[in-house]
Amino acid sequence: MTRILIADDRESMRIAIRALIRMRPDWQICGEANDGREVVAKAAELQPDLVVLDFKMPVANGIQAGSEIFRSSPTLPVVMYTLYRTPEIEAAAKRVGIRQIIAKEDGGKYLLSAIETELLANDSRVPQ
Repeated sequence: MTRILIADDRESMRIAIRALIRMRPDWQICGEANDGREVVAKAAELQPDLVVLDFKMPVANGIQAGSEIFRSSPTLPVVMYTLYRTPEIEAAAKRVGIRQIIAKEDGGKYLLSAIETELLANDSRVPQ
């Protein structure tokens, strides 16, 4: 079972992401966070297989949180799902190690595809 941690400051968005992830019977939500500091702490505590996070969150934004997550878990895949997909944010996210940045207006199927891509890529990076 693939364990996914989600982080978004809006509860309605966490509910929507949760519903999308539950469409896959082999994926489960292992935790939720509503700010950047909380997602960093929960990523360390819960050891998820993947993190989905927003860019604009209180305390620390998604790039700051992603950077902190990668310091302690450099192979943990992180997908950014955001309303603020700009070339500058994409470049900053990629600099810290976030390879998948999905615009919320593009819809949930793109998020699911990005999660799947990151999980497959992570499997190929982990020695068997």
